Amino acid sequence: MQMLSVELKTPQTLSEDERTAWRDHLASNPFLVSPYLTLGYLDAVSKARPDIKVAVIRKGARIAGFFAFQKGPMGHARAPGGVVNDCHAVICAPGEDIALSHVLTQTGVEVFDFKDCLAAQAPFRRHADFVEGGWVIDICEGFDAYVAQRKKPGGNTFRSAIGAPKKLAKEGELTFRFDDRRPETLQALYGWKSAQYRESGFPDLFALKWVRDLIEQLWRQDRAEGAGLMSTLELDGRLAAVHFGLIGPSVLHSWFPAYDPEFAQLTPGNALLIEMLQAGAEAGVHEVHMGPGDQRQKQAMGSFQEGLATGCITRPGLVGWARQAAGYIEKTAEPLPLGPLARAPGKAFRKIDRIAALYGV
Repeated sequence: MQMLSVELKTPQTLSEDERTAWRDHLASNPFLVSPYLTLGYLDAVSKARPDIKVAVIRKGARIAGFFAFQKGPMGHARAPGGVVNDCHAVICAPGEDIALSHVLTQTGVEVFDFKDCLAAQAPFRRHADFVEGGWVIDICEGFDAYVAQRKKPGGNTFRSAIGAPKKLAKEGELTFRFDDRRPETLQALYGWKSAQYRESGFPDLFALKWVRDLIEQLWRQDRAEGAGLMSTLELDGRLAAVHFGLIGPSVLHSWFPAYDPEFAQLTPGNALLIEMLQAGAEAGVHEVHMGPGDQRQKQAMGSFQEGLATGCITRPGLVGWARQAAGYIEKTAEPLPLGPLARAPGKAFRKIDRIAALYGV
């Protein structure tokens, strides 16, 4: 067996041959379709944050793969973009089993906490605490074929969503834009989404400069390498709903939907999603990724699910031992009648990780 050699680089220092190899791996591997895995996303997040690294993995002279990560303090790492990254993977050919623990050792990473990594890849299956299904809307055969396939299994929830544009159109004239470049739409997204975060008690992602920089960088990029896509819906000239997604050559990932609360009873978000599916299918989008969750709408709209793994890879060291101990205590305590205390160690470690992911620049 050939030994792995690992060279640590930044996205900016990848050579043209290495970037070509990255694209070739994406093209050859049917699992690597998410726009989060494109060079476009990697370049944009590295411009927004200075802590993005890429492990170039070789077997002999051959580039066997790449592994990008966001390296925080004390050897703790996560996917590029941390809390805003909804899909991560090793960039390699199908069937290539790379010892990720060895790669991380060579790059000085003691703990790699991961969420929403492709469970189809062996390194994540081996280290997963659990696997959940990310919902995928399949429109590769066109919008009408998708509706015909989902109408019966999707039930009333699906039929209600499909009828949302007609329901909204009864209130006035609808204007839909699949690719809206107007600056005011981005400001509306920030305002509505920030208010939603505050009401839910979740940290306001848009209060962070690097998150806004990432979105605006993606918005300026070309779709061929991964880019941001703003879609909007207006009612009688007034903005009712917006959606900022991440789009690649054939996949649109649903990322930040928002709508004017005054239109809530008219479900403008559903209406916008249906318009996006129709326009996306015509524009060459094959799949819309919705992420995991047990929401009724995702279950009704989703064509199938892909496995997304959550877990942790550690290596010997103070940070690694602390992370392993927290996980062990949490798992051991689960069957005991300790209530919330059973989850305290693991929750504390994850909270530290979330804070570092948000503010660690």
